Amino acid sequence: MTGITRRYLTNIAAGIFGGTVFPPIANAVESAAQGAAGEPAMDIQRHVILEPSSGKPFTSVTPIISYVTVRDNMVYLAGITADPAHPGDIKDQTTQVLGRIDRLLKLAGTDKSKLLTVKVWLTDMSLFATHNEAWNAWVDAKSPPVRACLHSPQLWAPGLIVEIMVTAAK
Repeated sequence: MTGITRRYLTNIAAGIFGGTVFPPIANAVESAAQGAAGEPAMDIQRHVILEPSSGKPFTSVTPIISYVTVRDNMVYLAGITADPAHPGDIKDQTTQVLGRIDRLLKLAGTDKSKLLTVKVWLTDMSLFATHNEAWNAWVDAKSPPVRACLHSPQLWAPGLIVEIMVTAAK
Protein backbone atom coordinates (compact mmCIF):
# COMPACT_ATOMS: atom_id res chain seq x y z
CA MET A 1 0.00 0.00 0.00
CA THR A 2 1.61 3.24 -1.07
CA GLY A 3 0.87 6.92 -0.62
CA ILE A 4 0.17 6.89 3.12
CA THR A 5 1.90 9.89 4.63
CA ARG A 6 1.74 11.73 7.92
CA ARG A 7 -0.31 14.39 6.10
CA TYR A 8 -2.77 11.71 4.99
CA LEU A 9 -2.95 10.38 8.54
CA THR A 10 -3.53 13.87 9.89
CA ASN A 11 -6.32 14.36 7.34
CA ILE A 12 -8.03 11.13 8.39
CA ALA A 13 -7.75 11.97 12.09
CA ALA A 14 -11.46 12.72 12.09
CA GLY A 15 -12.03 9.15 10.91
CA ILE A 16 -9.86 6.74 12.86
CA PHE A 17 -9.30 9.12 15.70
CA GLY A 18 -12.38 11.31 15.46
CA GLY A 19 -16.02 10.67 16.16
CA THR A 20 -16.42 7.47 14.17
CA VAL A 21 -14.36 4.41 13.38
CA PHE A 22 -13.42 4.23 9.72
CA PRO A 23 -12.48 1.04 7.90
CA PRO A 24 -8.84 0.27 8.69
CA ILE A 25 -6.22 1.56 6.25
CA ALA A 26 -5.03 -2.00 5.92
CA ASN A 27 -5.87 -5.22 7.69
CA ALA A 28 -3.80 -8.35 7.78
CA VAL A 29 -4.33 -11.77 9.29
CA GLU A 30 -1.37 -14.06 9.72
CA SER A 31 -1.53 -17.72 10.58
CA ALA A 32 1.72 -19.36 11.56
CA ALA A 33 2.20 -22.84 10.18
CA GLN A 34 1.48 -25.69 12.54
CA GLY A 35 4.59 -26.27 14.63
CA ALA A 36 6.71 -29.43 14.65
CA ALA A 37 5.15 -30.45 17.99
CA GLY A 38 1.67 -30.30 16.41
CA GLU A 39 0.44 -27.22 18.28
CA PRO A 40 -2.41 -25.31 16.61
CA ALA A 41 -1.71 -22.46 14.19
CA MET A 42 -1.27 -19.03 15.76
CA ASP A 43 -3.79 -16.44 14.57
CA ILE A 44 -2.60 -12.84 14.60
CA GLN A 45 -4.77 -9.97 13.35
CA ARG A 46 -3.27 -6.57 12.58
CA HIS A 47 -5.38 -3.45 12.01
CA VAL A 48 -4.55 0.01 10.71
CA ILE A 49 -1.14 -0.82 9.29
CA LEU A 50 1.02 2.16 8.37
CA GLU A 51 3.66 2.22 5.69
CA PRO A 52 6.71 4.49 5.71
CA SER A 53 6.55 8.05 4.42
CA SER A 54 9.11 10.63 3.47
CA GLY A 55 8.68 12.41 6.80
CA LYS A 56 6.90 15.39 5.28
CA PRO A 57 5.20 17.50 6.56
CA PHE A 58 6.66 16.33 9.90
CA THR A 59 10.32 15.76 10.62
CA SER A 60 10.17 12.05 11.38
CA VAL A 61 9.70 9.21 8.91
CA THR A 62 6.58 7.15 9.51
CA PRO A 63 7.50 3.70 10.88
CA ILE A 64 5.90 0.55 9.52
CA ILE A 65 3.59 -0.41 12.41
CA SER A 66 0.17 -1.77 13.27
CA TYR A 67 -1.93 0.40 15.55
CA VAL A 68 -3.72 -2.72 16.80
CA THR A 69 -2.54 -6.32 17.03
CA VAL A 70 -4.81 -9.11 18.30
CA ARG A 71 -3.48 -12.54 19.23
CA ASP A 72 -5.76 -15.11 20.82
CA ASN A 73 -7.77 -13.06 23.32
CA MET A 74 -5.18 -10.30 23.83
CA VAL A 75 -5.29 -6.85 22.23
CA TYR A 76 -2.16 -4.71 21.95
CA LEU A 77 -2.30 -1.04 20.92
CA ALA A 78 0.64 1.01 19.69
CA GLY A 79 1.51 4.21 21.52
CA ILE A 80 -1.31 6.66 20.79
CA THR A 81 -0.87 10.44 20.72
CA ALA A 82 -3.11 13.41 20.04
CA ASP A 83 -3.51 14.87 16.55
CA PRO A 84 -0.33 16.92 16.00
CA ALA A 85 -2.32 19.46 13.97
CA HIS A 86 -4.61 20.17 16.97
CA PRO A 87 -2.73 19.14 20.12
CA GLY A 88 -4.19 21.43 22.85
CA ASP A 89 -3.19 21.33 26.52
CA ILE A 90 -2.59 18.20 28.62
CA LYS A 91 -6.28 17.71 29.42
CA ASP A 92 -7.25 18.13 25.75
CA GLN A 93 -4.52 15.79 24.57
CA THR A 94 -5.26 13.15 27.20
CA THR A 95 -8.98 13.25 26.35
CA GLN A 96 -8.20 13.02 22.63
CA VAL A 97 -5.82 10.06 23.15
CA LEU A 98 -8.30 8.21 25.36
CA GLY A 99 -11.01 8.70 22.73
CA ARG A 100 -8.68 7.24 20.11
CA ILE A 101 -7.97 4.31 22.40
CA ASP A 102 -11.72 3.70 22.84
CA ARG A 103 -12.19 3.57 19.06
CA LEU A 104 -9.21 1.28 18.47
CA LEU A 105 -10.31 -1.08 21.25
CA LYS A 106 -13.77 -1.21 19.66
CA LEU A 107 -12.18 -2.02 16.30
CA ALA A 108 -10.44 -4.97 18.03
CA GLY A 109 -13.67 -6.17 19.67
CA THR A 110 -13.07 -5.02 23.25
CA ASP A 111 -13.33 -1.95 25.47
CA LYS A 112 -11.65 -0.09 28.35
CA SER A 113 -13.27 -2.31 30.98
CA LYS A 114 -10.92 -5.06 29.82
CA LEU A 115 -7.68 -3.06 30.00
CA LEU A 116 -4.85 -4.97 31.66
CA THR A 117 -1.81 -2.68 31.39
CA VAL A 118 -1.25 0.95 30.48
CA LYS A 119 1.97 2.84 29.86
CA VAL A 120 1.81 6.63 29.85
CA TRP A 121 4.59 8.96 28.72
CA LEU A 122 4.47 12.66 29.65
CA THR A 123 6.97 15.22 28.41
CA ASP A 124 6.52 17.25 31.60
CA MET A 125 5.82 15.48 34.90
CA SER A 126 4.36 18.69 36.35
CA LEU A 127 1.34 17.86 34.13
CA PHE A 128 0.76 14.56 35.98
CA ALA A 129 -2.12 15.78 38.21
CA THR A 130 -4.03 17.41 35.35
CA HIS A 131 -3.46 14.36 33.15
CA ASN A 132 -4.89 12.19 35.94
CA GLU A 133 -8.07 14.31 36.08
CA ALA A 134 -8.84 13.37 32.47
CA TRP A 135 -7.69 9.78 33.08
CA ASN A 136 -9.89 9.35 36.17
CA ALA A 137 -12.93 10.70 34.33
CA TRP A 138 -12.38 8.11 31.56
CA VAL A 139 -11.07 4.90 33.16
CA ASP A 140 -13.46 2.15 34.25
CA ALA A 141 -13.21 2.61 38.04
CA LYS A 142 -14.58 -0.90 38.66
CA SER A 143 -11.88 -2.51 36.47
CA PRO A 144 -8.81 -0.25 36.51
CA PRO A 145 -5.67 -1.55 34.78
CA VAL A 146 -2.15 -1.53 36.17
CA ARG A 147 -0.39 1.60 34.94
CA ALA A 148 3.06 3.12 34.69
CA CYS A 149 3.66 6.80 34.01
CA LEU A 150 7.07 7.77 32.70
CA HIS A 151 8.85 10.94 31.70
CA SER A 152 9.83 11.32 28.04
CA PRO A 153 11.68 14.49 27.09
CA GLN A 154 10.13 14.49 23.62
CA LEU A 155 7.47 12.67 21.59
CA TRP A 156 7.41 12.15 17.81
CA ALA A 157 5.99 15.58 16.85
CA PRO A 158 6.47 19.03 18.38
CA GLY A 159 3.64 20.01 20.73
CA LEU A 160 2.69 16.46 21.70
CA ILE A 161 2.95 16.00 25.46
CA VAL A 162 1.28 12.64 26.19
CA GLU A 163 1.43 9.18 24.64
CA ILE A 164 -0.47 6.13 25.93
CA MET A 165 0.00 2.44 25.07
CA VAL A 166 -2.40 -0.25 26.29
CA THR A 167 -2.90 -4.00 26.44
CA ALA A 168 -6.40 -5.42 26.91
CA ALA A 169 -8.22 -8.72 27.03
CA LYS A 170 -10.76 -9.40 24.34
